[in-house]
Amino acid sequence: MMPLVDRPFVAHQIDLLRRHGVSDVVFSCGYRPDALRAHFGDGSAMGVRMRYVVDPEPLGTAGAIRNAEDLLDDAPFLVLNGDILTDLDLAAFAARHHETGASGTVALTPVDDPSAFGLVRLFDDGSVEAFVEKPRPEDLRPGEPYRINAGTYLLDPSVLALIPAGRACSIEREVFPVLAAAGTLHGFPSDAYWRDIGTHVSYLAANHDVLAGALRTESPAGAAYLGDGAVVDESASVDARSCIGAGAAVAAGATVLGSVVGAGTQVGADAILDGAIVGEDVVVGEGAVLGAGVVVGDGARIPAGEVVDPSIPVATGAGAPA
Repeated sequence: MMPLVDRPFVAHQIDLLRRHGVSDVVFSCGYRPDALRAHFGDGSAMGVRMRYVVDPEPLGTAGAIRNAEDLLDDAPFLVLNGDILTDLDLAAFAARHHETGASGTVALTPVDDPSAFGLVRLFDDGSVEAFVEKPRPEDLRPGEPYRINAGTYLLDPSVLALIPAGRACSIEREVFPVLAAAGTLHGFPSDAYWRDIGTHVSYLAANHDVLAGALRTESPAGAAYLGDGAVVDESASVDARSCIGAGAAVAAGATVLGSVVGAGTQVGADAILDGAIVGEDVVVGEGAVLGAGVVVGDGARIPAGEVVDPSIPVATGAGAPA
C-alpha cells in the first residue's frame, strides 16, 4: 500500500493485469489486510473482480497459494509477488506457458551479478535445469547468462497438489525443484523492466523510473507529480523526479530533489530534501536538511535547521507533541 507516484504500489500490478485481460484478482493477505480491503473494495473501480484470502499464520510463498485454492478455478493462474514493479508482457508469457505444456513457468530477469540472488539455469528447450542459490564465482559457468527468478509465475492447478495444506511452504525451495526434476518447469527470460521495491533505495528509484517513463504504467510521467491540493510556493524548487502527495505544502525557498513527500506533509521555508523519503503528515522545519538515504516516518516532526542523519530512520511520530 506504499504510494508509488499517484497510487498504492500494488495498484500498478493490478493495472498490469487488467491491461492483459485479467479480470479476476485474489489478494493473498497476511499483514494488515484491512488496508487493502478499505482501498480496493470489490475491485469494480479498477475494472476487476477482487477477492481476499487471509493467511491464519505465515504460510510462505507456496502455502499462501494453497490457502487461496477455494477461490481458484480449473484454469492456469498467475502469481505475482507483491513487491515487484514490472511491465512484463503477460500475453507472451502465457503463450510460452501453453506452447511448452509446462506445469509451471517462471519469469526470469537478467542481472549483472547473481551472487545476491538465486541463479536459474535453463536447458536448451527452456526447461529449468537448476537453481543455484547465491552462487560463488566458482559456481558460475563461463559465458552463461545470469538470470534470476523475477517473482511472476503461471501455474497449472495440478501444482496445488504439491503444496501441503495448513503449513508454511516455500514455492522456490520446495515446489519448483520438484517440477524442475520432472522437467515440467520452464523459464521465460525477459528484458522487460523489473525492480524489487523491498528497500528504501529501490523504492525511491522506482518512483524516479515511473516519473521518467522507464516502464509502462498508468501514472503521469515527464514532470514532478503533485497530488490533489498540493501547494508549492513559487519561489520553491521541485524537480521532475519528485512526488508531492495530496494536500502537502512546500514553502518559500525550499528545494525538493528526487524525493517523495507524503500526503499532508509540510516542508518549511528554505528546507532541502535531496533523495529523501518523507511519510505522511510530517512537519519539516525551516532550513532543515534531509539528504540522500533519509527516511522519515508518518507524523514525525523535524526541528528547524536539523541536518538529519541518513543512517538512522526517523520513526513514525518522532518529535510529535504528546
